[in-house]
Amino acid sequence: MKKNEIRVELLRIERDRKNLMMPYLAALGLTFGQGQARILDTLLTKDHITQKTLADICYMDVATVSRSLDRLEEAGFLVRERDPECRRSFLICLTEQGKIEAAKAREGLKKLDNVICKGLSDDELNALHSVLVKISDNLEECREL
Repeated sequence: MKKNEIRVELLRIERDRKNLMMPYLAALGLTFGQGQARILDTLLTKDHITQKTLADICYMDVATVSRSLDRLEEAGFLVRERDPECRRSFLICLTEQGKIEAAKAREGLKKLDNVICKGLSDDELNALHSVLVKISDNLEECREL
């Protein structure tokens, strides 16, 4: 196998994931590729957190999270409340409508997980996870190409 085949398969996986999730997310009023479903899913588990904490949990940069939060706030899914411990900071909180939509987003993500893992044994899943963590670590350690 050529090393470039791994990169090509990762691209193909991302394309297929996008094609599968885009219509589901669009029906919820969410945009694919902006981390909105991931943000809602995270807030469903851990609400009242700062934008920086949310960005770290979601593996997203703060600027991307900020743009996504603006859209989710406009849609009525979340609000920003002043952080009583820091005047310059806000806590991100789901609205009641946001909790409903977040639960729907989570359901879609669970279905995606089932599709991805279909036919894989626990040993295969563990091995795949280990390999993906190594790839991620390699990319994080790399400073330039």
